[in-house]
Amino acid sequence: MSNSFLRCFLLLTALSLASGCSSYQPTKNAWKSTKGFWNAYVSPPASVDYEEKGDISPRALALTSSMMGIDVELGRLERVMLNADKPPTREWLSTFFASFPWISGFAGVKYDGTILGQEPATSMKELDFIPLLYEDKKQNSRALRADVQNTPLGPEIMLAAPLYDGVDFLGVVAAYFDMRALMQYSSNPEDMVILTPQALLWPGKYDFAATPLAGVNWSEAISKSSSGVCTNATGSFYYIVRYLGNLPLVFAVVESGAFPEGKGDLEQGLPFFPKEREKLPPPPQPERKVKADAAGTPSFGAASEENASAAGMDASGAPSGTDGRPDNEIQPGSRDSMLLKGKGADRQRLQERALDGENAPVKRARPRKAMPQQQRRSTPPVELIQDADMPVLPGGRPSPFGPREEAPVIKRPSPFGPRADSPAANAQEQTTPAPATPQETTAEEKTEKPSIPATLPGGRPSPFGPRN
Repeated sequence: MSNSFLRCFLLLTALSLASGCSSYQPTKNAWKSTKGFWNAYVSPPASVDYEEKGDISPRALALTSSMMGIDVELGRLERVMLNADKPPTREWLSTFFASFPWISGFAGVKYDGTILGQEPATSMKELDFIPLLYEDKKQNSRALRADVQNTPLGPEIMLAAPLYDGVDFLGVVAAYFDMRALMQYSSNPEDMVILTPQALLWPGKYDFAATPLAGVNWSEAISKSSSGVCTNATGSFYYIVRYLGNLPLVFAVVESGAFPEGKGDLEQGLPFFPKEREKLPPPPQPERKVKADAAGTPSFGAASEENASAAGMDASGAPSGTDGRPDNEIQPGSRDSMLLKGKGADRQRLQERALDGENAPVKRARPRKAMPQQQRRSTPPVELIQDADMPVLPGGRPSPFGPREEAPVIKRPSPFGPRADSPAANAQEQTTPAPATPQETTAEEKTEKPSIPATLPGGRPSPFGPRN
């Protein structure tokens, strides 16, 4: 294959040189001709044909137009629930119900099955949230979980987001709704049938028992294919599977045939789906230890200021051990949590200022060395040191060099005599007679006059001997 391709390329190059190029044509022009042949025949550039609408069967087009609005609403709910990873505040719940008016309610469930909070406080349908506490082994542990339950008032779908504190499972927050409330977003709801392996969610205008959808083992069918056709003597239905969390939702429309119409009630599907399901106990949780100073956790639906930094849910918000919870349980916000380890120490060690610009450097303050406990206890108060003879260093610590010794002050007579303007000079002039001239000084006075020792500044004797 590669050899034939190379031969074609060389042939095209030779043809271009022979037909359009002379022996004096530059190589650049020859390459332009060769490149044109390459783009035209060997590797043409990709293009988009906007007139091509593709092949879509009438059955797929009918199903798409019927389920599009419902699919959009379910996708919005999934995105919101993926971010619902902490206890909801009252403001959050108000916004949530305003954004999804078809939602029946919202609940927070602890890992042991205790309902920590529910809005509205009482539900018209009796629901069991225990199945939502079990992790589906086929999906990520933090992925959305869903379940559907049959009730006398119709089936209810529950979509839950698990809550974790590090690796510790705390519980779930769950939103629940009736599929019939979503039919307002469908363009042709009467032409569509919606079901799950556990219940009939919407029968459309058909008598469900007369359709080929009744009596199918849907758990097995969806495990083999995400779409298909169900057929009986009357006609056929085309279906497609859409997952909500880990719950498969089957949407189906008529492909061929005419089926009898029904009353539109959901009770007609009860004979074809499991009537009762075994009640499950709460899933076992590993034993966890908690420190004595573990902080309490806020309650479900508290004010937003109280839940600003919450990582879990609690029934009363009281400290651990005061409301009947086990003492060996790690509560949300505990210092034993993996999410909070080391954060307090880092904040005390590093002090950062706000950046003035994009590339401004960050200066980190040096940690101050703490004074040893023994030294702090042995240091006398500063006010006592001020009156003592012992000198002190800044901070009130005693000087390691001991007390200061003042050098003795030695008064030496000035070699220039007293100053003329001083009182001593005036008194000396009045009491001391005028000195004799050199001729009048006798030899005895010369011998009796003592020599004045020479001293250096500081009182030390001069190494040059006494002054004459």
